[in-house]
Amino acid sequence: MTTAVPTSTELSSLADIFSGSLLASSPTNLDFLAELPTNALSDLLSTPTTFTTQSHTLTSSLTALTHTSYPTFLSLHHTSTALLTSLSSFDTSLNSLINTALPALDDAARVFREKTGPEVIEGRQKARIVLEQHDKLRDLLDVPVLIDTCVRNGLYPEALSLATHASSALSSLVAQTRKSLSDDEGAAQGLPLQLVDSLQAEITSSLHSMRLILLNTLYEPSRKLPALWKAVQFLRRMKAMHEDELALVFISTRLGCLRDTLDGIERDAGIPSDSGSLEFKFPAGSTIEEREREIDREADDIARFLKKYIDTWREGAYDLVTQYTTIFLDRSHAGARIAPPADQDASASSYTIRQTLPSTLLELLLPTLRSYLERSYPHLAPLATQLAYCSSALARVGMDFRALLSPLISRSVISGFARDVRSGVEHEWSGVLAKHVTGKPKPSAPSTWLVATPNSVPAFKTLTLSSSNASHSPPQVLTAFPPLAKMLNAYIRALNRLRMLAPVDTLSGIVDGAEECLANAGHDLLQYAKDRRGGDVKEIQILQAAGAAYTRVLVPWLQRAIVEGVFSASFKDRQSAVDGTGDHDAGEEGERELSFIVREWESWLGSTGI
Repeated sequence: MTTAVPTSTELSSLADIFSGSLLASSPTNLDFLAELPTNALSDLLSTPTTFTTQSHTLTSSLTALTHTSYPTFLSLHHTSTALLTSLSSFDTSLNSLINTALPALDDAARVFREKTGPEVIEGRQKARIVLEQHDKLRDLLDVPVLIDTCVRNGLYPEALSLATHASSALSSLVAQTRKSLSDDEGAAQGLPLQLVDSLQAEITSSLHSMRLILLNTLYEPSRKLPALWKAVQFLRRMKAMHEDELALVFISTRLGCLRDTLDGIERDAGIPSDSGSLEFKFPAGSTIEEREREIDREADDIARFLKKYIDTWREGAYDLVTQYTTIFLDRSHAGARIAPPADQDASASSYTIRQTLPSTLLELLLPTLRSYLERSYPHLAPLATQLAYCSSALARVGMDFRALLSPLISRSVISGFARDVRSGVEHEWSGVLAKHVTGKPKPSAPSTWLVATPNSVPAFKTLTLSSSNASHSPPQVLTAFPPLAKMLNAYIRALNRLRMLAPVDTLSGIVDGAEECLANAGHDLLQYAKDRRGGDVKEIQILQAAGAAYTRVLVPWLQRAIVEGVFSASFKDRQSAVDGTGDHDAGEEGERELSFIVREWESWLGSTGI
């Protein structure tokens, strides 16, 4: 039996047959349909039954599940509904975001970047710079406090080192900041850097305080060369001023200290500075000893004051000259100098200072000596020795002023001697005249006051000064004439005080002062003698003896005592020099000259027969 074999065009797979039905919509169904033709016939025959059984089983299971889990199915239904609603709303919102919000945000961001972007970028750059320089800034913020602490504790080298370090760090910080902002040239040029300016201002303020402290150091009287040299060196390092200006400041401050110290000494002494009050007002009836004690008491106070004043001036002047020389002139210790401006000559400024400094220092001493030195007589000898030592000490530093001291001392000696003569001789003589001549309506007779005993008047031949009479031995014949003897004693007291200090160049002044007083006394006595002419012969003889004692004993002996006894000079040589240069005019002033008075006495004595 033959069978017909179908061709490939006649046979079709089950998948193709059911391709248009719902069964082909599931991949599982397609796999099942592909396997179905390969099964045996028995399996194919049992397949419907199997499917029916499984369908009933699944239906039962689903029914049971539905009855047992219906709340879950209800919840699942509601949840699915809400989820679908949310997904729909989300889809709408997402479409709105994409189509509307995002383009608007993009436009807003672009506008923000264009308008406020540079400011924000600059702020971020500044914040970045601050973060990068945080450690340096933290150290720099402590520098002003450290500098101020060092200044207050006298640690000047550390303060200057900190200031130098801070200045370098701030300069580096500014350079780095400008370099970081170099992309924005306008911002880099106008960068405020307020922190740098504030720190620099605080450092400058601390250094200014340090400068004031160093300048005040120059004003302190107790400071010596090491402290002053250190202060000047720090001022040089700070470049506070030029070298010549610093030298002027140094000299002015030290001169101010010395002037204040000397003013304090003068103020503490409590001595009036009226140099014209050399005349004392003594109580009536005071003796010559009492007057000398009063003069010596004030002279001793003035001498103690001058001794302290001269010592202080010598120490201050020597220190000032030494300090100035060491600090500003000695090249090995001068340190770093600050050159003056180009239009100033440093050598000329230094020369001016060196020329004016000695005269300025002497202006602190010489006016005081002119005011007080005359009033310290007769205590001039120790003061002259002290002044000589003072001049010698300053001569070692190029400030020899001995030539200025000699006229002052000589004038003081002459003035002091003249004061002693006035307070002693003239006071005694004027007292005698007031008691016996000028103070009475009718002058007393010579026998009552000119001689000790009227009946024992010395012979005229004894009233001459022998050449063998020593210049230090007073003539005893004058004891017969008490007024002349008192005058002689007053002169001797004045000469004894003069011998403590008698400069050679004061000889003429001393002789002139003594002769002036002698001339005044001789003139008064001569006038009294002329007024008594024509009286009693005994009284005339007493006047003749007194006149002879005056002209031939008292005057020659005093001249010899001064020239030979005090100054150890030759009286004959001096007399020859005076005679060769003397002026014998008899004018109004000439009437008071001793030589004229002596000639008048000799003329009167000759007219009376002696």
